[in-house]
Amino acid sequence: MDSKNELFPEEEEELKALSRLPSGSSVDPISVCKCITSKEPSVEEVIDERKKVIFSAVTRTEEYLRERRIPELVRYMIAKIVTRDYKTNVADYAAKLLDKCMIFRAGHGVAPVLFEERHLVAVIKSFDPGQKGWLSAGQVRRAFITLGLTPPSEIEDRTPTDVVLNNLRVTQEKELFELLSAGVKVGHDEEEDSDEETQISGNKD
Repeated sequence: MDSKNELFPEEEEELKALSRLPSGSSVDPISVCKCITSKEPSVEEVIDERKKVIFSAVTRTEEYLRERRIPELVRYMIAKIVTRDYKTNVADYAAKLLDKCMIFRAGHGVAPVLFEERHLVAVIKSFDPGQKGWLSAGQVRRAFITLGLTPPSEIEDRTPTDVVLNNLRVTQEKELFELLSAGVKVGHDEEEDSDEETQISGNKD
């Protein structure tokens, strides 16, 4: 036999073992763990009528709170209460604050804004320590953001500080009015609004 076709002893043993296999033999199937096989199609859960009523009430309540910006109003109320005169009774202060808010929303009275005039002046002075009398566009934008207000879309460079102060004042009152008027439609009957609130309250019960 040619040396190129000579087999090593190990290879000869493998060939002999293969020759002893019966013809047509097949390998036994390998079992696969069920944990890696695809699961049976899930059965659609049937929701009973009681759960549907509860889900519907929850959805309407969430929409009501979001449309009327109730969480933001609560944060505003808490901020005002925290910064009040500590000698003032909390319940009395909250009741009077709500009255002021409703009067302001009706177009009367003074806006019960979160930041007083002295606060606005202090913020402007902090951005103009050299008393130049004007603020750059970036400083104006940061002043608005510091007070939690929305900066104007267009800001002139070197804006006089008195103009910035007036813009802060106007923007704060405007955003407070929008917060207090959230969800109130033009020509919307207050009685209908009250009926809607009663319906939501009844669904919760």
